[in-house]
Amino acid sequence: MAGQNAPKASPMRPALARFLLPGPVVALGVTQIVGYGTLYYAFGVLVPAISRELGMSQGLLFGGFSAALLAGGLVALPVGRRIDRIGARRVMAAGSVAAAVALGAMALAVGPATLIAALVATQLASALVLYDAAFAALAQGLGSARARRAITQMTLFGGFASTLFWPLTEAMAGAIGWRATLGCYALVHLLLCLPLHLRLRASPDPEAMPAARLPARVWTPLPAASQARALGWLTLSLSTVGFVFAALTAQWVTALGALGVASGAAVAAGALMGPAQVGVRLLEMLFGQRLHPLGTAMISSLMLVAALALLLLGGSGPLTVALFAAVFGLAQGLSSLVRGAAVLALFGPEGFAARLGMIAIFRMTSGALAPVALAFALTLWRAEMAMFAALALAAISALALMMVPRA
Repeated sequence: MAGQNAPKASPMRPALARFLLPGPVVALGVTQIVGYGTLYYAFGVLVPAISRELGMSQGLLFGGFSAALLAGGLVALPVGRRIDRIGARRVMAAGSVAAAVALGAMALAVGPATLIAALVATQLASALVLYDAAFAALAQGLGSARARRAITQMTLFGGFASTLFWPLTEAMAGAIGWRATLGCYALVHLLLCLPLHLRLRASPDPEAMPAARLPARVWTPLPAASQARALGWLTLSLSTVGFVFAALTAQWVTALGALGVASGAAVAAGALMGPAQVGVRLLEMLFGQRLHPLGTAMISSLMLVAALALLLLGGSGPLTVALFAAVFGLAQGLSSLVRGAAVLALFGPEGFAARLGMIAIFRMTSGALAPVALAFALTLWRAEMAMFAALALAAISALALMMVPRA
């Protein structure tokens, strides 16, 4: 019979399925590299040139950037609600246009007011196109069962944004100037990111990759009575740990220098963070999918506690600083991917983007204030006291995770 002679579709091996990248993961991975590279990392490279041409102090420029980050955090909740209502595809496509306009406005800035206004616009656009919006796009386009692995896969791409765009921005600014560099980045959002965002799906395609071929664990959401308490404790945990990451990342050389680490050694140790972040995300994709995302979040917080304890107890020798940087990078790599997976596991897909937006208000506000807070702490206290305060915040993050209810 014809039906007996037809070849059977052999089930895909789970080991192979781990490495397959659905189309939305690749598309969003590319747009996240471009988004973080142009809207976040490029600015720090361009600050000296902008400062010279516009006559603005670098302190004023970084202050404007912090204000812009705060503005981006404040719109995260309405953006999340909009994504839940009309879909991530349309919001992210609009965000690509907004990012192009904002970067173009930066390229045309003639003074402090127009430059800072354009900076604020870039961070408002960021809320439309960066990780939280992309997490929601994956949940909507692939479904809850496949979203966690897809989020991990996508963040593997995002980890290369600074690696690519720091040297690229420096080279382009040296060759064509900072204005033309920003103009080119605006075109990339229109010509590359916009078409990719328009191709996103609004709902899962059951034919693309059946769930049976890609084993995944779907966690039971919390009952409604426990959800508000869970969201509060999770927000506290992610905000405190995010504060520590943002503070030390921004003040890396300064903070380690205050502990007696030479600037060259601090920079060399910092180079270990990027590979550590990408490596731990790969390990999580291969081996961590059966662990509840709160377990992954706890590992991240405890790694941060261990890294800071090592720095405080181990001295400022090159080996200690290198180990601190590596463990710090491991913790940061897990933390950036866990918030999307944790929210999806605890609360389910309903209202997913809005909950990410609620968390982002506190997380991004703490991240924007963190570098300034650490700068003041290093001025007012001994460096060891500032690092101990960071250790205490990391411990609070872990304790808050313990308070999150389980289904």
